[in-house]
Amino acid sequence: MSQRGGQIGGGGGMSIAGRFGLFMGLTLLVVMGAGGYLLLDKSREALNQSGRQILSEVAALNAAEAKAQQATIDAILAECRAGRMTLEEAVQKLANPPSLTYEDEGLSTQNGNTRFHHIKYTDGFGEGQEGFLLFQGDRATVLAPRALDGGQSDSLFGLILVVTAAIVVIGAGVAFVISSQVTKPIEQLVGDVRTISHGNLQHRTRVTGGGEVYHLARQVDRMAAALEEGQEVEMELDKREREREVAQRVRESLLPHIKPEIGGYTIGDFHVDAAEPGGDFHDYIAYDNKLALLVCEVSGKGVPGALVGSTARAYLRSELARGDDIELALQRVNRQLASDVSRGMYVTLLCVVLDPAENVATMACAGHKLPLIRFEASTGQVRLLQPEGIALGFDRGPIFEGRLELLRVPMEPGDRLVLANTGPVRVPNAEGVELGEKGLYRVVSRNASGAPEEAAEGILTALETRIDGADFPADVSLIILGREG
Repeated sequence: MSQRGGQIGGGGGMSIAGRFGLFMGLTLLVVMGAGGYLLLDKSREALNQSGRQILSEVAALNAAEAKAQQATIDAILAECRAGRMTLEEAVQKLANPPSLTYEDEGLSTQNGNTRFHHIKYTDGFGEGQEGFLLFQGDRATVLAPRALDGGQSDSLFGLILVVTAAIVVIGAGVAFVISSQVTKPIEQLVGDVRTISHGNLQHRTRVTGGGEVYHLARQVDRMAAALEEGQEVEMELDKREREREVAQRVRESLLPHIKPEIGGYTIGDFHVDAAEPGGDFHDYIAYDNKLALLVCEVSGKGVPGALVGSTARAYLRSELARGDDIELALQRVNRQLASDVSRGMYVTLLCVVLDPAENVATMACAGHKLPLIRFEASTGQVRLLQPEGIALGFDRGPIFEGRLELLRVPMEPGDRLVLANTGPVRVPNAEGVELGEKGLYRVVSRNASGAPEEAAEGILTALETRIDGADFPADVSLIILGREG
C-alpha cells in the first residue's frame, strides 16, 4: 500500500519536506538573528560616533560665535581707547554686536516647528565654515541633539526585525517547496518498498526520471524480481519436497516387509532409493503353493511414478492371487492399467512364478529392458533369458496380448535366478562411467555361487563401492532366487 499525504513511516510523523523546511527556517532564523544583532550593534556604534562628531562641531560653532562676538567687542573698545571712536559710537555698536552670517545649504529636517539646517557660516574674521543650525520657529539657536544617534536605533532595530522575519518565512517556504519536489520520489520509493516488504513481490517502483533515486529504484526492482524468483524457487522446492515425501511414503508401501519362505529355496533381495524416488518396486505373491516374484520399473518419477507403481502392484497382486493362468492375469492387468494411467505412462515387468513341486519357474517379460539372469551351478555360467512382450499400460489389449510370451525355466540344485530393474546398470564410477549390463553380469557371476542373501549383499556392496558414497541415479531393485544344493 503506497504512502499518501507526504508522510514516510507510520505514526503520522512529519514529512521529509516539512522537516527540511522547519530546519531551514530555524537555520535562517539563527543566522539572520545573529547577523541582525551584529548589524544593529555596528549601526548603533556608527550613529553614536556620528553624534559625537556633531557635538564636537556644535561645540566648535558655539565657541566660534562667542569668539567672534568677543573679538568684535574688543575691537570696539580698542577703537574707543585709541580715540578713533567716540564713547557714544562704541555704546551704539556694542548694543548691536555683529553675529555669524550663514548660507542655508538646503539640507534640512522638519519636525514640527524645529528645523535642523546644514549651513555655511562666516564670523567676519575667518573663512566660511560648514556647520549645523537649529531653528525653533524663526529664531535660530545652536543646541546639542537630544540623543547621539538621533533616535534611529529603534527604527533600525524594527527594520532589521521585519527584514529578518521576511527572509526566514520566504526561505522556509522556498525550502519546503524545493524539498517537496526532491523528496517526492523518495516518498514514492519508500511506499513501494513497504508494499514489497508486505509480500507483494510483483510490485514495481513508480519512480521516473533520472538521478540517484531513479537508479536506487531500479535496484529495488531488481531486488524484488530476485526475491520473486527466489520465492518461486522456494515454493517449487517445497512442492518438490512434499512430493518427495509423498512419493517416499507410497514407495515404502510398495516394498515387501518380509521375504516369503518356500521349501528348498532361499531368497535374497535389496532395494535402494534414488535421490528422487520413483515407482520401481519388487514384490512377492504366494498362491496355490506357488510363489510369484516381480520386479517392475515405472516410466515416471516422483509422485506420479509412485502412484502408477502402487496401482500396478495392486492390480498384479489381485490378478495373480486368483491363481489363473499367468498370461490371462497379465492381460487383465494391462487392460486395467491402460484405462487408468495417463498416455505415455507405463510399467515394465519381469515376472517369475515358481512351482517348487516341479522345480520349474515360468517367466514373463512385459517390456522389461533387463533380461532375467540365470546362473547355472553345473557350468558356472551366466545366461540371459528375455521372452517377448511390451510394457503394461502401453497398449489397451490387442498388441500386448499378441506379443506376450511365456518361458519355462527349470531350476537345478545350486541354480540362481536374478531379477533386477535397470537401476544397477546405471550406477556410475568416479569418472561418470556407468556399470552397464555386461558389468552387472560380471558382478552377478562373481557373487551368484554363494547363498542368495550373501550374493545380494555382495552385489549391493559392489554397487556402493563403485558410486563411492554418492546418491544412486535411479532406484535399484534386485531379487535373487536360489535352489538349495
